[in-house]
Amino acid sequence: MILTLTLLSCAGGDKAPGEDTPAESRAEDSAPRESRPDDSADSGVPDLPWTDDPCALVDVGDDPFAAQIAVWTAQDDAAPPPKGGLVLVGSSTIRRWRTAQRTLGGYAPLQRGVGGARSADIAKHLPALALRHAPSAVLMFAGTNDIADGRSVQSVVDNVRCVAQQLHDAQPGTKLFFAGITPTPSRWSIWADQDAVNQAVQSLAAQHPSIVYIDTVSALLATGSPPDEAYFVDGLHLNAAGYALWDAAVIATVRANMPDFTLAAPVGPPSGSYLRVDLGPSNPEDGAQAPALDGFGIRWNTWHSLQGGAQALAGEALRGLVTTTGAATEVDLVLSGGFRANGLRNGGLTSPSGDKLGTLAVWEATADFFYTGDPDDPGGIMLSGLSPDARHTLRLFASRATDEQTRITRFTVEGGEAPVSAEVTTTGPDIGADGYDGNDGTLVVFTGLLPDAYGRLHLDVDRAQGDFAYLNLLELEVE
Repeated sequence: MILTLTLLSCAGGDKAPGEDTPAESRAEDSAPRESRPDDSADSGVPDLPWTDDPCALVDVGDDPFAAQIAVWTAQDDAAPPPKGGLVLVGSSTIRRWRTAQRTLGGYAPLQRGVGGARSADIAKHLPALALRHAPSAVLMFAGTNDIADGRSVQSVVDNVRCVAQQLHDAQPGTKLFFAGITPTPSRWSIWADQDAVNQAVQSLAAQHPSIVYIDTVSALLATGSPPDEAYFVDGLHLNAAGYALWDAAVIATVRANMPDFTLAAPVGPPSGSYLRVDLGPSNPEDGAQAPALDGFGIRWNTWHSLQGGAQALAGEALRGLVTTTGAATEVDLVLSGGFRANGLRNGGLTSPSGDKLGTLAVWEATADFFYTGDPDDPGGIMLSGLSPDARHTLRLFASRATDEQTRITRFTVEGGEAPVSAEVTTTGPDIGADGYDGNDGTLVVFTGLLPDAYGRLHLDVDRAQGDFAYLNLLELEVE
């Protein structure tokens, strides 16, 4: 069975404005500020409004996020993302920001958000998170977790200064956008300290053109004091309505403070090309990576090594996908919203039928999956490097067997035209052949998809019914 949506409109999408050595961590360099070389005079950029070394004050304690930093570092070493974009760093507000790639599409955003991260963590790891990518600017949201942990307002401000210092030292004039710490119902008791951080950063921004404060606060306070719970998932993290307010504030400030720049339109794979991606864990108990060349003689792209139950965060990516014939492309699959992974021990389809799935019936691809069921894993994928003038077909397979409840996944695709959605029942009693309690043959197929002006298609994965939504594999065809 195939669910198909066809797009025939030829309208284009709206356009937004649009070899380095990794820098050493400023937090690890405690030499006096005055002794360091400063290129400000040559660049025409004024000195930063301090003479001390804020990075000497950074304290991360036990460094709880080093493991996730290492994941990004390994992926970046294997296949570096494009340089010169807008790097987004911070805590869960950055990590859960599924619409970032669309809101800031013209600035080639690169997400590097870690749930629970403090401003100190961002300052310490900025070389790996951002500096190695030679960013045009950095957008930072952090500090709320510091204050919640009992750290002082001044320590957060010093960490923000350290980030600005590292950017200035790497390339004078590189802007730091600081998104104001947002007021939340669950942390309203510490709002005075959070707002004190915001006011201090606004004061710094008034003193130097490279520091820009983004007012993400006013729109939320306009809903109440504390802000209305309707804009939050849990009183702390923004929901879709909250992110709509956030997006509006961010894009308005970025557009006003960054020069337009033009991204070269990707050429994209030639007409008739196919690309396949196997998603899921790879530890033997929970899954397996599809073979580079399967039994049908077709080449696959497979997700990185990942344990069952583990998270893959926004910003992680498979870059330089190959076609089913093995031809190299510049197509990247980037997570815009994180997932968790599972499979063999949780009802993956281990015996797919060629009669139903054709050459997609590769058990290593159908037996494990990405899934989302919690706002902490927003479930989003961006495919980039596509020709904005070519139409594409996207085939999706999603399955997880259990008789505990019926589960339906909603897929929404957005590119240069209006979003389109379709749903598939992935899970439920006897929905497959021979009493199988999962989807064993229904594909969701979107045809006629036109990428946005930057050659990107955005896929959101959401629960329509039941506790979880799934995605096992995808195939992209250039029509």
